[in-house]
Amino acid sequence: MNTSQNRYEIFLKVAELGNITLAAEALSYTQSGVSHAVAAMEREAGCLLFHRSKTGVTLTANGKKLIPYIQQLVSRQHALDQMMDALTKRVAGKLRIGSFTSFTAIHMAGIIRDFQAQYPDVSIELVNGPYREIEQRILSDRLDCGFLSGTENDALAFHPLFHDEMFAIASVSHELAGAASLELKRLNEFPLISQFSGSDHDVQQIFRTAGIRPQTRFILDDDISVMGVVSQGMGIALMPEMMIRTSSFELARIPLEPRQFRTIGIASLPSSETTLLVRTFIKYCKSKYSA
Repeated sequence: MNTSQNRYEIFLKVAELGNITLAAEALSYTQSGVSHAVAAMEREAGCLLFHRSKTGVTLTANGKKLIPYIQQLVSRQHALDQMMDALTKRVAGKLRIGSFTSFTAIHMAGIIRDFQAQYPDVSIELVNGPYREIEQRILSDRLDCGFLSGTENDALAFHPLFHDEMFAIASVSHELAGAASLELKRLNEFPLISQFSGSDHDVQQIFRTAGIRPQTRFILDDDISVMGVVSQGMGIALMPEMMIRTSSFELARIPLEPRQFRTIGIASLPSSETTLLVRTFIKYCKSKYSA
């Protein structure tokens, strides 16, 4: 806890979350331990690195200047630790995984539990976020790998795991409720509730493939908001089966004709640029979902 390396990791997590308590919980440290680590860095730097307030902390101008250097230092130390383990073929160290909401809710607990049962010397850091954010974190070496619904980024290797069917959803009182299917060409007949760009590329791919320009009524932040508004009869939406499974809203689910799917997989840098730990985790995931 007193090493410079741990202080740097704590600094980055506090900067990311903007809250001492949340950073302590994410890193499994005590709140006082995180506060002391931040204070030690500020003494070392000779200036304040965070502004404190009742709602949390924000980086000072000097703190912002340190971010890229500390990220680089932590990434290099992380790579060194994994390389040292790889020299002895030992699967150990910290694995930084990105994921998205519905996958995390349904799959991540089992994946982490079973993988750590096989490799008890591995610790896991989990980050939830939009697809593009996960891709950028992998490319900038802030994540080792991440679960995505496909990727168009040629710099990443994508390993497909399974298919997740896409459905139209509507309120239970909507005219489509109870329909056996909905032809793609009819999607533009109904007001659409959608998500902001970056979180909806599965849906946009369906529209592009079908040559459809939808009647977008609202663009919302997240899937839960979309499903809530749809359940109140404000429009329809396209939603993957995995997300619908997590919903507490009463919704009608209508299959699309022809049926549409998204591909869930795990992305990383190319195999030649990844560590033994990352390659072992990807192999484990592929085995788990091919069974």
